Amino acid sequence: MIISAEDVLEMSGVETLHPGGFDLSKRIGEVVNFSPSTRVLDVSSGKGVFACLYAREFGSRITGLEFNPRFVDLAEKRAQEEGLADKVDFKVGDSRKLPFQDNQFDVVVNECAVGLIAINAPQRVLDEMVRVTKPGGTIVIHESTWLKPLSAEERREASLRFGTMPYSVEEWKQMLIKAGAIPKIVEDWSGMENALKIRPGLKWSPNSTPADIFTTREKLNFIPRLLSKYGIGPVLELIRSQKRLIRYQTEGYAGYSLIVASKG
Repeated sequence: MIISAEDVLEMSGVETLHPGGFDLSKRIGEVVNFSPSTRVLDVSSGKGVFACLYAREFGSRITGLEFNPRFVDLAEKRAQEEGLADKVDFKVGDSRKLPFQDNQFDVVVNECAVGLIAINAPQRVLDEMVRVTKPGGTIVIHESTWLKPLSAEERREASLRFGTMPYSVEEWKQMLIKAGAIPKIVEDWSGMENALKIRPGLKWSPNSTPADIFTTREKLNFIPRLLSKYGIGPVLELIRSQKRLIRYQTEGYAGYSLIVASKG
C-alpha cells in the first residue's frame, strides 16, 4: 500500500502543499486581472485558503467547490473568521460533474488538483471547468509536469507515489484544447526555489529533508495516525517516495507550470 501526498495533507492538518505557495496564487490574480466584478469558481477548493485569498486580495466574488464535506465546513469557518462570508461561499460537489449551469463563471481556477490520483479523470475535470466558464472567460490551472521523458511504468509508479499525475506541458495544453479552451499563457514554476515556497514560514537549509516541510507539532499529530492506519512499512515507503520526488525535481525530470487558457 502506498500513502499518497493527499493522505498526508488531510491527516497532518496542513492547509496546502502546492509549489509556489501564496506567490503562485497571487500571480493568478495578477495574470487574470481579478476585480470585484469577476465571478470566480475555485474547483477543489480544499479548506478555502485560496478562495479567501482571492476575495481578500482582489475583492472578487468566489465560489469554492470541494468534494470533502469536512473541508467545506473548515472553509466556511475560515471565511467567517476572516470577515469574507459576503464574498465567498462553498459547496460540496464533484469536480468531474460540476453542479453548475453552462457559461456561469468569468474565471474557473483549479490549483494543483486536476491531476489528483484520488479523482483520476483530468480530461473530465478540464471538460467541466470549460463548460461552466462563460464564452471568452478564463480557465486557470497549475500542475506538476514532466520535463524529461520517462517510461510509462515510471510515470505510473511516480503518480501513485506522489498522489498526482504529472503530464508534459504540451500534454496539458492538448487536454485544454480538447476541452474547448485555447492556452494563452504558460509560466514555469519549476525548481527547488519554488518548491520550498510550499511552506514559506519554515526555515530551510541545504541539509533539509522532505519531512522538514512539517513542523514538530504537525509531525507529532499525524505520524502516529499514519502508523496506526497503515503500519510502519507504508510509512517508510512514504519517506522513500518523498526522497524520490526531490530527486526528480533536482535532476530536472519533474517540474511545475501555471497555464492560463481562454474559452473559445
